[in-house]
Parts: sequence; structure tokens; C-alpha cells
Amino acid sequence: MTINVDDVKLLKSQRLTDEEDGGGRATGEAVADGEMNNLFPDISRLDRTLGRISLRKVFAGVMTDNADPYLGVHSIVTQAPEDPRVSVLLFNTNDQTDERADARSVIEGYVVPSTYATFELLGDQFAGQRAITGIQRLEARMPEIGEVYQLLNGSVSQYVRIQDVEATEEEFIKDYGNGNFLNFTRRRLSLIISSPLTTRYPGGQPEPAGTSATNLSGQAKSQVLSTQVADSARYYGISPLAQPATAGDMSLSVASVYSQLVPSAMRESALTNQNGGARSRYMVASANSNRSLTLSFTQVTSGHSRAFLTTGALPSSVELSISSGVYADNGQGELTHRSGSSSFSRITIDYETGEINAYRASTFTGNASVSYRPAAAATGQAITGEIQIDLGSRGFAYTLNLADAKPRPGTLVVSFMALGKWYELRDLGNGELAGEGSGTVDFASGAVSISLNALPDVNTSLIYSYIGQWDSNLQVHAGSGDAPEVRIAHRLPHDGIQPGSLTVTVTMGAEPKTLTDNGDGTLTGEAGTGRIVYASGQITLLLTATPDAGSNVQFGYERAGHDIDTPMTATPDTGGIVSGVLPGAPFEPGSVNIRWQCQRRQTAPSAVYGGSAQYTGTITVDHEANDDGAGGWQGYTGSINYATGAFSLRVEQIYDWREHTLVYEPLEI
Repeated sequence: MTINVDDVKLLKSQRLTDEEDGGGRATGEAVADGEMNNLFPDISRLDRTLGRISLRKVFAGVMTDNADPYLGVHSIVTQAPEDPRVSVLLFNTNDQTDERADARSVIEGYVVPSTYATFELLGDQFAGQRAITGIQRLEARMPEIGEVYQLLNGSVSQYVRIQDVEATEEEFIKDYGNGNFLNFTRRRLSLIISSPLTTRYPGGQPEPAGTSATNLSGQAKSQVLSTQVADSARYYGISPLAQPATAGDMSLSVASVYSQLVPSAMRESALTNQNGGARSRYMVASANSNRSLTLSFTQVTSGHSRAFLTTGALPSSVELSISSGVYADNGQGELTHRSGSSSFSRITIDYETGEINAYRASTFTGNASVSYRPAAAATGQAITGEIQIDLGSRGFAYTLNLADAKPRPGTLVVSFMALGKWYELRDLGNGELAGEGSGTVDFASGAVSISLNALPDVNTSLIYSYIGQWDSNLQVHAGSGDAPEVRIAHRLPHDGIQPGSLTVTVTMGAEPKTLTDNGDGTLTGEAGTGRIVYASGQITLLLTATPDAGSNVQFGYERAGHDIDTPMTATPDTGGIVSGVLPGAPFEPGSVNIRWQCQRRQTAPSAVYGGSAQYTGTITVDHEANDDGAGGWQGYTGSINYATGAFSLRVEQIYDWREHTLVYEPLEI
């Protein structure tokens, strides 16, 4: 019996709705042909504004009285919607009984978790937030609008899509204890996401190597994973021809192979001050020989201790002797066991900051010795190139020949576009490419092999960038230079210090060195020089070297009787100098302190329609003068006689100030 066209039917599923249980098994009821809203409802004004995705499950069936086979069964979309804002796609879940929730999972499964993201969560992120805060290194790639990331906290996870990115550079301070501090700069990210968080995701605090393992409450921090394209479903649609087709053509050109799957919008973000090539920094030796020193490990958390090198370290140069064992770094930030006792599960190092973290069951605290080559992070001249992707060159595997300019380890970045999104592979520094694919790099020959996780888009480019191994990019200067001035300002807890009684002790090179008070307000000694104001106890030290880490500056002195805030009235002459006699003479040199106030004029512009005007006012400025122990004043003009109390002091002088003029220019409209 012949199967006629009218015998082939579309059969309804159990529930033609957009509820979670929509779909289900097939029914024997056919979808009425040519009837409006036979599958989908009308499009409301709200849906047309905000967008909406509707899913309907139907089955194909032959409605005949016999069991004749129907050959060449297929389904196609033969006519596109008249509304250009509406898209229609077919896909098959290969399940006879699944429901809408299952079909939605297939759609959402177009991306799957891949590698750790280039940023971490900064602090806790709470349920209901529509923005998350992250932190990353300055050389790391910034998240882009439209990218999807997975937040993972134990068994709880959520996919978030980035809608907007705001980035600022901030300086953070890490306190290692015992007076050891480290300043480091990181990029702070504010990421607007498409849907609110469904639960709380703990985040760590800034660390030189990333973020802390736990939040402030001691909970393990959440992980952020990047995603990659996965072929979870195949979609079939319709697209008009871009060029006429004739009989015998082996290929067709259509307007686009893409179609709208879920409601979305395009948004552009302007990027400024971006590097035009490789973002990675590499370590350059800053000394010709290794350096040896003793480290003091302190506890961070249970089973976790930390120490810090005072400089960066050259990869593959670090050797650590700790707890009767010897460990050496592998050039990738890990210290592996080489000899002796092996009691640590993991030891890591951040080459740029010199931070060493040690992990074992019982926390290690104590001293360890280390030998390493000091180094500093540098950026070099970037080299970029591309491989154009067309139908003939499209594939998963590519090779590069970089023999003319071999890449420096850890700097090669390969980027490609798949389904409109950019993905990256990065060189780990050991010749291995990782990220959205895999590959190898031969630094000796410049040969690169690349395997991508997804097919790149046609009419795009596979872009690579790196820093070459040209030593001419660096200039090494050997020699000595002037040491930076080490200045310490401190105020003693008491006023009125007995002249000649102060002793300052500073530890330098594990040896105590002193400065003594000469009785005239000056301090001298093997540790440096300084000054003291006996009346207020204010001390300024200029040291010959930086005090030892973890040491204290000690002050020993005697208190003396003194007058505080004895009021005086004086009128300056035409030169701005006041003179008189201070009561209570004679005075100890270096013990006299005079404080006074003066007023300065200031103006600010005032917007007055049709003209210009200014607000004029005064500000009060505080001044303080201390004698220099030799009959003069520190930083001021004048003199003082310690025996009689007679003094002169310049308290007024000419100063500059600004006037503002507001000018209006009429505009012709």
C-alpha cells in the first residue's frame, strides 16, 4: 500500500507547554496542518522586548493501516519566519520520554568546564548578587563579555555569563608577621552576570600568589573554571543563499551558518592601555651567582606554613633544605624532593614575589636554608602572527615554525575563535601548551604543535604571540649605586626629654648599633644621624642601612621638667619677623619649640549665569619651629639666645595663590 504525503504526520507530545514537565511521550494526536498556534503561542509585547525561548517536543509518524517501511525519513525547515527577530531550529535529544528540563540541559550543555579561570573570587559572593568580584595578575587575560564561567563550591555549582567587565589596578599589602610586609599590585574585576547567584560562594583574600585557601570564616574558597565548546547537540535551521546556485555546483554560499538560540544582545567595550602582544612576563637573572640565606617559616593555617625570599627567583635555580630534606624547583613553581627526609606533601614557589608555601600533615615552623639566583620579572618585544582559517585550512591540529625567532619559555599564547568566542592555549614554561586544547613547544628549534578542543570558525584567524629569545632586548648593568635614604620618624610617648639623655639602638646585620644624643638636638653614631625636639619628643632618624627584618628600634631617655604651651603675643614687622624674649631662660639647646597659626586667602569659582564671580575665603595653616641647637631655627629664619631667651623668628612670607575666572560663550542654536 502506497504511503501518501498526507499519511506522514507530526505527532504531539503529552504536554505542549514551556513548563518543566513539558514534552514527555508521543501521543497519537497529529498536529493540525495550517492552523495558527498549533504548537507555539503568540509572541507577547513583553517577549518581543526581553526575549524568550520556547521548546516544543513533537514526533514524526506514518498514519497508515499497514507496516510498510518509509525510506529516506528526514526533517527540514522549509520556510523561515517572516519576523526577522524570530528564529526556528530543530534538534534531537535522542530520548523518547525526556521532558523540557532535560532538553534545556542539552541546550545549556554547549559549554563544559575546562581549565581554571584566569581570575579568582575576591571575598565572599552572596546569593542574589548580580555582580561578582574577582582578582587576577596584571599580565593575565581579562574576562570578556559573553564568556561563561562555572563557580564551584564543593558539590554546588552555577554557570554565569559575563555581561559587563570593569577593571581597576589596586595595591595590596601582605603582612608576613615580625615586621615583614610586601606590597603587590593586582587587577580587581567587577563582573556583571546575567542571572543572580543562587547560593553563597566563599572567596579568599589577596595573596601574592593568588588568594588565600580559605575565606575569613575558615571555609574553603570556591573555584572558578573557564568553559569550552562541547557538541552536546546538533541544530538544523534555514538560511537564505548569499549567491545564486546553479546546477552542478559542489558548494553553496549562505548568508550565515549561525542562528539565534537564546535571547541575547551585543555590547561593545572600549579597551585602553592594552599590550599589543604577549602578556606574559618572564624572569631575568639579576645577579651572576646564587644567593644563600636562612628562611623562617611561620604557620598560615593548619598544615600550611610560609616563608618569603627578599627578591624574585630565577626558575630552576632554587634549592631548599628543610626538615632534613632537600628540595629543588622544577621551573614550574613546584619544589620536588631530591634527597633526605620527605615529609612534605607539596612545596610551591612564586618566582616573581619569592613566596614559598609548604604543606604537610603537621605544620612546619622553624628555620630552613635556601640557595637561589635572584631575578626580576621583565617584558620583552612581542612577536605576533596568524593562520587564516578557511574551509580548506579548518581543522583541529596546526603546526608553527618559529625557527627565525624562537619563543622564550612561558610566553607563547595561542588564541582561536569557536562559535564566536575566543579561547586560549598558554605555554606553561616547560614546553607544554595547556588551556582550550593541548600542544608542545620546542624552544631549541622553534617547532610548535597545537591541538584544539573545538573547530575554529571559518573566516577567522588562529593568532599566536610570544616574546623572543633575543638577549639584546636586555641590558645588564653591574656596579654599585647610592643606597636609598632610610628615614624613620617617631614621636616618643612623653613630652620634655632631658637633653643629652637619649640613646637609640638599631639592629643592622644582626648587630646592635647606636645613635647618641649630643645635647643640642642632634643624634650621631654608627647607625646614622638624626634630630630630636626635646620639648615634644619628636625624633627623625637617617640610618645608614635598613634595620633587620623582625627587629625593633629601641629608645632610652630621661624625662625633664618643661613648660608646655606658654602663650605669647607678638606682632610681625614689615618683613614678617617677630621678636621678643621667651620666659624661663636659660634654655637647653635643642629644647625650644614655638607653634603659631597664620591665615591664607583662597578663592573658588562660582557659576553665575550671565557673568563670572568667585567665592573668597581664608584657611588656617599651622606652623611649628624647633631650634637647631646652635642658636638658629630648623627650616625658618631667625635666632635664639639660650641664656637670655631673646629670639627672632620669621612667621610671615609671600605666598602664591590662584584666582579663577568663569567665562561663558554664547552658542548659536
